[in-house]
Amino acid sequence: MNCISMEFAKFAQDLRFENLSDEVVLHTKKVILDLIGVTLAGYRMPFSQMVMDYMTRLGGKPEATIIRKRKKYPAIHAAFVNGVCAHALDMDDGHRYGAVHPASPILPAAIAAAELQGSSGKDLITATVAGFEVLLRISKAINPSHLLRGFHTTGTVGPFGAVVAAGKIMGLSQEEMVSAIGVAGLQGAGLLEILHDGAMVKPIHPGKASMTGLLAAIFARNGAKGPISIFEGEKGFLRAMADKIDHESLLKGLGEKFEILGTYFKLHAACRHTHPMIDAALDICKKNSLHPKDIKKIEIGTYPVAIQFCGNIVYPDTISAAKFSIPYSVAMAISFGDLFMDKFTEENIRDEEIKTLASKVKVFAQEEWAKAYPDRRGASVTIQTYSGQAYSSSIPLAKGEPENPATLEDLMEKFRTNANQVLSPQRSEKLRKNIMNLENLSVNDITRLF
Repeated sequence: MNCISMEFAKFAQDLRFENLSDEVVLHTKKVILDLIGVTLAGYRMPFSQMVMDYMTRLGGKPEATIIRKRKKYPAIHAAFVNGVCAHALDMDDGHRYGAVHPASPILPAAIAAAELQGSSGKDLITATVAGFEVLLRISKAINPSHLLRGFHTTGTVGPFGAVVAAGKIMGLSQEEMVSAIGVAGLQGAGLLEILHDGAMVKPIHPGKASMTGLLAAIFARNGAKGPISIFEGEKGFLRAMADKIDHESLLKGLGEKFEILGTYFKLHAACRHTHPMIDAALDICKKNSLHPKDIKKIEIGTYPVAIQFCGNIVYPDTISAAKFSIPYSVAMAISFGDLFMDKFTEENIRDEEIKTLASKVKVFAQEEWAKAYPDRRGASVTIQTYSGQAYSSSIPLAKGEPENPATLEDLMEKFRTNANQVLSPQRSEKLRKNIMNLENLSVNDITRLF
């Protein structure tokens, strides 16, 4: 096998905006729109505020924009804070085969680098595609083994996507990019124990990954040499991080088919493993005009990984825990008719009526979905009513997956709902229009509206 980091570096250096199809450009703009929307709303979360308060008090050289601060700070600090805010809602995009959230580590680093360089919108789009390609190929190659060993892919692989995107914008040579990838790979970290205790600080993973990637690109540009064999070395990333590796996923077809098109968008502000059962429950309730008071029992059959991540908490005591509870997320979705981030409040996780509905939810592993995972991450839901009726719905893939795509209007509505929490409707609309016209603008035309 060729040196993997060299192949990734060559790919990134050779990629041009003109190489990208209209489909890839549009999808990338959707990714940017989605991520900036959830970052704006994530700014309000307690851990985001904690991180932001500390990092802005440090001050420093004005280089890049921290969300909602209307001034510039050191670029690595902007990447870190914005990366934390981007994941704070757990509503950022993902990839089911890579088991990763790619945009939250990549885009804050890329945008900060673009502010350093005074880059165009085309530069940002191209760099984003390059970063996604590298991050998703690595993530696919090491999962599900990596995940099952307890690693959070967004934190561990995120630096690779961030460094390639940032390095592309900064114009690193192929040799410099190889070193930057090596430096980034030394710093990736993220453990899934955070799902069981301390979930509030989970966004530190993409925040640090984003900062790490940008820092690695800066160091490499200044002459730092990272390990060339960061991936395939005897003590390299692949052997250290996974028991089983799909080597073919790393380089086959590189530059021919863009992995960014395989990402999904989240329409509920909870862990992705809760989404198929939320979709199914909402489908049943909408079609049959059911209300919480009508419901006697809710039975949910799904794949074991969903239960492992989200099936054990019925009565969450924090907002973060509620996002990882199938029973409570389903109960909230039925109660409100949607599960946007504004539903995750301290009041709602203490609500006795929602708790009562959550207690009626029974979750179990279903062989059909166990066999289908990860090609299908589905759920079957049956709702029994006090009047003796039973209604069922099965969802093989939650809405937002490439095979069950969110519409452009779905994403626009999500963006407005999130962005309007911190921006005026007029400013939010201007930002939305600028992002969707990004190839004709500069990156400054979006960051000035943060």
